[in-house]
Amino acid sequence: MANAPFRGAPKIGRNDPCFCGSGRKFKHCHAGPQHALPALLTRDRIEKEIIEQGRRHFEKHKADEIQRQKQQGVGRPIVSIEYKGYRFVAVGSQLHYGKWQSFFDFLTEYIKQTLGSEWGNAEIAKPILQRHPLLQWYDKLCRQQAAHAKEPGTLFSMPMTGAASAYHRLAYNLYLIAHNGKNIQTRLIARLKNKDNFQGAFFETQVAAWLIKAGFELEFEDESDRKATHCEFTAIYTATGEEYSVEAKSRETESNNSSRPKVGRKLFEALQKKANHKRLIFLDLNKPLHTQAAAETAFNRAERIVRQSEGLSIGSQPAPAAYVCITNMNDQYSLDSSALATMISFRGYKMHDFIGNDFPSLRDAARARERHWPMFQLLKSMEEHRDIPQTFGGELPSEIFVPNPRPRLKVGHLYSVAGPDGVQVNAELMQATVSDDKAHCILRDPATNRSWIGTFEMTPDELADYAKQPDTFFGVYRQQAKKLETAMDMFDFFVEGYKSTPKERLLELFPGCAGHDDVDTMSQKDLVELIAERFTMNEVAKGFAVKPLRKR
Repeated sequence: MANAPFRGAPKIGRNDPCFCGSGRKFKHCHAGPQHALPALLTRDRIEKEIIEQGRRHFEKHKADEIQRQKQQGVGRPIVSIEYKGYRFVAVGSQLHYGKWQSFFDFLTEYIKQTLGSEWGNAEIAKPILQRHPLLQWYDKLCRQQAAHAKEPGTLFSMPMTGAASAYHRLAYNLYLIAHNGKNIQTRLIARLKNKDNFQGAFFETQVAAWLIKAGFELEFEDESDRKATHCEFTAIYTATGEEYSVEAKSRETESNNSSRPKVGRKLFEALQKKANHKRLIFLDLNKPLHTQAAAETAFNRAERIVRQSEGLSIGSQPAPAAYVCITNMNDQYSLDSSALATMISFRGYKMHDFIGNDFPSLRDAARARERHWPMFQLLKSMEEHRDIPQTFGGELPSEIFVPNPRPRLKVGHLYSVAGPDGVQVNAELMQATVSDDKAHCILRDPATNRSWIGTFEMTPDELADYAKQPDTFFGVYRQQAKKLETAMDMFDFFVEGYKSTPKERLLELFPGCAGHDDVDTMSQKDLVELIAERFTMNEVAKGFAVKPLRKR
């Protein structure tokens, strides 16, 4: 067979129109050396590297934002930069600056500026027991700092006593209100400075802070309007647009702290207020509860009073329905030591499909949760965002405040370590988790593509940060195993696992569901929840210990 004739490549004149259709002459377009084959191959490699680096930057940004929200909530983030030894912090439209090393340092100065140094100095001039409670806390805070500070201007750690907690809690509340675009009303500041009105005003700032961190926008009522009673403010859940009329009631402090909280009276007063939207009432017991048993007794009694008050009438009409959140913050009653964490109990007043009520099935509980979704998100935020941020940008304290910290273990980074054969190599960290106070990592040698598991010691500071932020500790978002405590936790676990599986595939995987009466008309979501419910109840039948089917 004769050889096929050789055909040369078609030639294009340098002044001919370029074949790519750009309209430019060939010599000014694809005739350049950058379009030669070796250059194209190099460019392909560069593009792949850029895409890979871009993906890593995206994953890092995602992890950083999740980590920041875990510390700060979903309101407006802390806006801050450091420049030539000064820290600049934006609070709303105002810019503050100072030589602050931690966010706590900033808050300590911010509250002084907000309430006024003249008022503060006048209080400090009084004997300690005659001072405003806030300045009594400040005195204890200063003494504690002096006892633990090593050298002026250097970082130091100290226990979080009740005095430090309460003082910074108010400072953080005021910052959050101002930073999220709301003018701190003159009347609110005046109430905070008045010893007789301080507790109620303090609790109002706390309620506002809880809502802001959970993703609500606030509209404060006109407190100078005396023509009608009204709630403290309107809260709008930005994710859905749902609006709530919010009322905050705190028990007045008795001189001997011996009287019972007037829960029923406070509830009645809140229900009397004019409300244009769904009612959300916060009732603060404001009691020194120093043991878990004492706290449970007080909360059980308060919950019983709310439940038994459902027959109340306002004027000649039955009292309206409301969400009721019962709280107690014990830090201001344990000034010289650590205190019980803030106690929270969410209930439904004349809402029998909300928290505190039993449900016939897990799926019914899930439907009820959807109907009250913003309130469940509020409760979740109140539980998760208890701590005040220590850093300005969401960084972990072990990265910022520890002198000469070890190189942080981050997925995608290279570390000089001993390989499987003991030879030192530059290995990439692929995945990591923590067990038995050690980091267990999957490492890969890029030169040989070999992988192995390496174990690293972790410092107490790193372990403390991992305990609070396990999902982002290693620089990317990887959801860690969550402890399942309730039947709803397990139900949600199974729903999450199958929520993206097509209905047809679910019926293949679980043919037993095909016999269910409504399976043909069920949506994919309904089928996933049916499967999740069956799995959960099977585990409960096997002995999985769960709390009662009652929301927290």
